[in-house]
Formats: sequence, C-alpha cells, structure tokens
Amino acid sequence: MTRWRLLRGDVLVGELSEYGCDQPFFLARFTPGPGWESVRPLFEALAAYRGPDPDGLRFVALAKPLKDLALTLAPVDGQQTPLQLFKDCMVRIYGAEARLRY
Repeated sequence: MTRWRLLRGDVLVGELSEYGCDQPFFLARFTPGPGWESVRPLFEALAAYRGPDPDGLRFVALAKPLKDLALTLAPVDGQQTPLQLFKDCMVRIYGAEARLRY
C-alpha cells in the first residue's frame, strides 16, 4: 500500500498510510505533522459535513479554503507524481483516519 506525505509547500502537514479500500476511497491512517494545527480546523469542518446539499454550495464553501492552500500529496517512495488536493485527488481526515480518492 502507498504512503503519502500531505504537504503545504515544503511543510509536512501529515502522513497517510493506505491500509484498505472502500470503493471509491482508499482508507488510510493519518499521522499529523508539524503543519497540521494550522489546517486542522478546515479538515474538521469538512469531516463534519453531512446532510442534503442539493446545489453543492455547502461543500464548495468548506472545500475552497483547503483548495486555496494548494496542498499536495507526495508519495513517500517517489514512484508516483504528487497529487494536488481538489484537483487530482480528494482527502477527508477524521482524527487518525483518512479517506483518499484519486
């Protein structure tokens, strides 16, 4: 399974270690890094997102601040191209667990 570094520029936000799959998502364990606290509230707000959102505006309002940070996922082994959040992939973090779609 793949291990990813979640980065904000050169700052390590955290690391994701894939351990399973629940299509269309890959399941991962999340380990916070030095940059986690600065983005934690944004990920927690997205994780709390539930309920009807027929036009998707609630989701966009929650995802846009994260997208604007230009976060990337870089594979630890360097075998794959880094992915840009909300362009190439989607990550939701729930405490020590994460769901990744790419």
